[in-house]
Amino acid sequence: MNIVLEDPMKDRYILFEIKQIPILLVAEKLGIQIRGRKAMCFRGHDKLTPSLSFMPSKNIWKCFGCGQGGDVINLVMQALDCDFKVALEWFKQNYLLYTTDYKDNYNKKNSRNNYEGKSLVTRIVAPEESDKEKAFYSDPEIYDWVINECSSVKNALGLKYLSDHGISSDNATHFGVREMRSPSNLLSKMKQQWGLERVYRSGLAWGENGFPERLIWTSYSVLFPFIHDGKVVYIQGRLFEGNSKYLNPRGISKPIFNLQRLNSLKVGSTIHICEGITDAIAIESLGLASVAVLGASSFREEWLDLFMRYDIVILPDGDSGGEIFFETISKMFKKRCKAVYRVSLPLGKDVSDLIAEMKRRRTRGTFNR
Repeated sequence: MNIVLEDPMKDRYILFEIKQIPILLVAEKLGIQIRGRKAMCFRGHDKLTPSLSFMPSKNIWKCFGCGQGGDVINLVMQALDCDFKVALEWFKQNYLLYTTDYKDNYNKKNSRNNYEGKSLVTRIVAPEESDKEKAFYSDPEIYDWVINECSSVKNALGLKYLSDHGISSDNATHFGVREMRSPSNLLSKMKQQWGLERVYRSGLAWGENGFPERLIWTSYSVLFPFIHDGKVVYIQGRLFEGNSKYLNPRGISKPIFNLQRLNSLKVGSTIHICEGITDAIAIESLGLASVAVLGASSFREEWLDLFMRYDIVILPDGDSGGEIFFETISKMFKKRCKAVYRVSLPLGKDVSDLIAEMKRRRTRGTFNR
């Protein structure tokens, strides 16, 4: 195929960008049924064993039955039995690829197409204002499905964790806390229900070149949903194996936990701002309004207006991170001439530790009567 481009450097770059689209996602859009990294070849010669293989690390494919292979563009051309021009049109329709008009010059004496005229490819459009054009985006439909697919916390490990943080089963149920027992089973169901691309872009899976290979929560986990306007907009998972304790969706900004609580408060009411989700739930179990911010760096300036009508009490953890948490957030409010109050906790303690201990003492006192 002989292609004459108007701006070779620019078009070479754009073609390079097209070739970076994860090949497994392209295959899925073409309707190829992938199992792991293999599939029955679209040419129909496979009867029992799949011969079509995908190599995400190189973003290429190869059929060991018919010998065909190549990059994402070759895949579209072979799967649709089309030429380069039609393949570009397919990318245009499926990946917001914009092409210019060009003349089709076919030399009948030559077996190859010879396209002349304007540049074949001008640009790939990805509107910044649309969350769904980002690499990862909050997907309430999938998050809500995940929470509903998981059960309430019944495992002894999860129950002990909640109890150690002053959270009863009833409190956990009220906030929609769930446990995830089998990562592989859940991921398999997610891919079947929502498709590879959507699962990957929800930020809930690790993977290579856009293919969701495993959940971010790789073992038994307690899941905490962030609910806003009746939708699950985020999920934090608490793991009990490995080095990472808390894992959040990849590439997605951390929202405020229990933000909808502000809707029920009157002007001048007190709102408690905590560092952790379990702290906020433990405080709520005492009948006090509370939200959680996942780290000082997560607090955004545009959130200030949400709290200006209320009395603000910050409950940082009793460590150096807690000091940074309080200093960062209190300075932001100070710039808006808003006073905040602080509850200082013992060294090494957080508010849920103290509430859990208080509840244990109360229980022991009841039994001793």
